[in-house]
Amino acid sequence: MRFNKHLVVATTCLVCGVALAAGCAPQQAADGGKTAEDGSASQSQNEQEQTLTPEQQAVVDGAEGTTDADINEDAYPGKEYVDGLWDRWEAIGEEYAPEVRTLPNGQMVQRTPTEYAVDPDAWQIQAGSNSYNTYWLDADNRGCESCHADMNALLKNLPYEHPVAWNDELDSKMTVQQCLFCHSYAPGYISKQYEFGTLMHAVHYSSRNKTEFANDYQGDCMSCHNATENGEGLELWDATKYDRLWGINDVENVQGEFSIDQEKTQDQSGVFSYDWMHAYYDNMRHGAGVNGLNLEMPQSLFDEWTITVDGSVNAPYTAKLPDLIAEAEADGAVVTKTSKMVCNWNPVGGGGVTNTEITGISVSWLVEKAGGMTDGATGVQALRADGSSKRAFPKAKVESDEALLVYKIGGEYLDATRGYPCTNWVEGVDAQINSKQIDTYHVTDEDIDYADKWAGNPNGWQNEDGVAMNKPNATILGVPDGLLVQNGQPYTFNGYVDGFDEKIASVEFSMDQGKTWTKYDLGDTDRNKLVWWSFTYTPELEGAYCLTIRATTESGQQSYETQTVMFNAKDKLPSPEETTVLETASLVPPKVEAAKSEEQSE
Repeated sequence: MRFNKHLVVATTCLVCGVALAAGCAPQQAADGGKTAEDGSASQSQNEQEQTLTPEQQAVVDGAEGTTDADINEDAYPGKEYVDGLWDRWEAIGEEYAPEVRTLPNGQMVQRTPTEYAVDPDAWQIQAGSNSYNTYWLDADNRGCESCHADMNALLKNLPYEHPVAWNDELDSKMTVQQCLFCHSYAPGYISKQYEFGTLMHAVHYSSRNKTEFANDYQGDCMSCHNATENGEGLELWDATKYDRLWGINDVENVQGEFSIDQEKTQDQSGVFSYDWMHAYYDNMRHGAGVNGLNLEMPQSLFDEWTITVDGSVNAPYTAKLPDLIAEAEADGAVVTKTSKMVCNWNPVGGGGVTNTEITGISVSWLVEKAGGMTDGATGVQALRADGSSKRAFPKAKVESDEALLVYKIGGEYLDATRGYPCTNWVEGVDAQINSKQIDTYHVTDEDIDYADKWAGNPNGWQNEDGVAMNKPNATILGVPDGLLVQNGQPYTFNGYVDGFDEKIASVEFSMDQGKTWTKYDLGDTDRNKLVWWSFTYTPELEGAYCLTIRATTESGQQSYETQTVMFNAKDKLPSPEETTVLETASLVPPKVEAAKSEEQSE
């Protein structure tokens, strides 16, 4: 039985109550007669009956290091009952211990904190075996990942193909926060019929799925929601759980080792592609690419591909891509550089970013080959071969050599997913201007609002109030909810920060739910490259922690949305055999079936 100092306090109060009651009661001598007027006989007897050993007195006084085992059961009636309560609570704590899982990639997670220490004002304290999170809140069986252990895997395996929002090489972790980023306010991108609440309630409670959800997975409203008296209605559990769970250690002004790197690059396989599939060639690229059949592209397509430069130029032309490359190489107009690509719609925590080595022909050289722009030209439209995109970029991007016709990524010719045989690439603007399979650069004299999202140059996704929700974007990568780490040993977190068209000025970390922040100034950074960061922290107490990150741009714009990850530091990490081993990450086995299998194995 574990010691709890609050039991000592309660017992002390009981002793005081008994003593006070004894002082008010009629006092009798040992022979049953009344005491002397000075009460000497009774006083002597009470002193003898209530004499405490030094150890017992220490318990009464609440001395540090004493235990409830020192209490004299004769002097403290009811202790046996209290002991029974503690034994029962210990058993409940063991039965409802938080689940530890081993994911298919070998990472171990515990999604619910172990309550090593709890609020001393709590009404029910169980000295290290508290099961408030699991017994009362049923936290192990709540939230998206209680069933879908890996949300990326879920999206990959949907019957209807979801746009590729995951990034395996970055190891970004899809969460409900990212789902809400797209499936809420997205005019022109996602129609109202796809809003999150409409979809999720229909999916889980439709005639097709409700029986399986309710019976096999024991699902109900509380599987996804948190109900309170705060007037907010049914909150999403995943969005509020860190404020509700016990056992999360707060660290004020967290300290660690911090560094950044802007030269780290990804190979072509790590260059994100959302594969929107909203035009014919999009579908072909998806089907032939790594998320489809992963086919090798025909050389003839590259050899016969043509590029046209027309519009407000003095000498329009059309030439084969290989001929342009050879001529540009001879003129020194082929550029190889490290460059980032960021989707305007990339959520906080998302994988819609890239830092890679690109090789291509400067668009300024292509325009000069056409005799240069005529007076009044304002910019260039990048046209896909299938006519599905007419996004444009301003003249300044041409003049600054931030626009390229790219045909290699990471030193390799493009694959189908990345737009074989060539793609447009413009730095410092939304990735949708990077039109795949481009075949025409149309120089325009139109008065275009180049900052408009439909032109292709927005920087940050804005909500209904016009506030950029992901500028700057500060993201933690590779940490599934509840990741187990070794207590007392350094653990290095990694991620990226980006400000689209602005430099990142500083990065901040908090481990006390945003009460205090530790700030790191970055100095001068290149706005056309991602800022990769690493932060090494050594936990000193066993238990759960939450790490939150935010950033600030050079103009002073601070992260509107922040990302928080929870991890669990263990003195002794379990072996996989001591955990629930998941063979599939998209959906865990139904709980009812899992229980039957366990009974059969016994």
